[in-house]
Amino acid sequence: MKRRTEYRILIGVAFFIIGLGILKNQPQWVDQYYAEIFYPIISNLNQWLWSRFPFSVGDLGYCIALIFCLWSLTRFSFNRHVLKAITILGLVVVLFYSSWGVHYFKTPMREQRQLNANLSLEQLQLTATYYAKRLTKLHNELSAEPNKKVVIDASAKELLRLATATMKTAALRPPNINGKAKATLFPSLLSYMGFGGYANPFTHEAQVNTRQPKLKIITTACHEIAHQWGYAAEDEANYISIKACIASENKLIDYAGNMLAFQYLTNALYRYDSKLAQEQYTSVPEGVLVHFKEVQMFWQKYQNPFEAVFEKSYDQYLKANHQQAGIKSYSLVVDLLVDDMVKTQ
Repeated sequence: MKRRTEYRILIGVAFFIIGLGILKNQPQWVDQYYAEIFYPIISNLNQWLWSRFPFSVGDLGYCIALIFCLWSLTRFSFNRHVLKAITILGLVVVLFYSSWGVHYFKTPMREQRQLNANLSLEQLQLTATYYAKRLTKLHNELSAEPNKKVVIDASAKELLRLATATMKTAALRPPNINGKAKATLFPSLLSYMGFGGYANPFTHEAQVNTRQPKLKIITTACHEIAHQWGYAAEDEANYISIKACIASENKLIDYAGNMLAFQYLTNALYRYDSKLAQEQYTSVPEGVLVHFKEVQMFWQKYQNPFEAVFEKSYDQYLKANHQQAGIKSYSLVVDLLVDDMVKTQ
């Protein structure tokens, strides 16, 4: 690549970044033009290209990119290659945002729904109780013994297929956009990083860590498909995952969604009043709590000194992309669930 070409590309990247700065303050433009017009074309093209492959093309692409970077470092000369490296990095940034990342600048769902800034303890407790009752009913239907967890005979591959089918019929699916969950090629790596899955912004593949407990595979797959649809915020993706699951006619999928909702609600309730949260835990069958312990033990098994680094990096990445709550935004799904409950009363 000639220096003149590199300079021209960098000028183009600079104008692109200036444009992003403007878009951050114009969410209605992103909603109206990017999300509704351009993104369905981009998404469907990626689905057509990559969903036919049974393996994760994005994971393979990252491997190739990493090998290329390591090989390039052995030949790197600052004077000769620094401009080329900056140019390539700039092109990656342009591809990331134009392909998917602009969704970070959409009007947040909490603004669209005009959510109350503060939850009342009464509303939170009422919502937690509602999901505790649903969870108890489903557990008793799926398990012969209340003190044992629900046994899932389906394979991880079958669970991904069920999650994909669930999201296809979800009420919150944007028009003209599809999604498909895939197993990541590197589940152990994701486990050590502390991630249940991720959405590849370049190939639009929803990657799922299939080492995690099976109920988490279901909700994680639905969560990552929501990212495929263009819901970049973590709280929104979790909310959509829950709503899609609890609307399913498949009792196992319904159970997984209620489990996730109950977990977030009781965690939030614990911060208000630990005694009230404990009452919710004791109101559900022991088998439900066995599942929570199983998930906790799974992540404890993969704890390592680098996990905090990965979490901090992802937290900063979210904050840099208009998600001011960072990783804590995962818990904001509670506001949406409580709002649903208030509106049904």
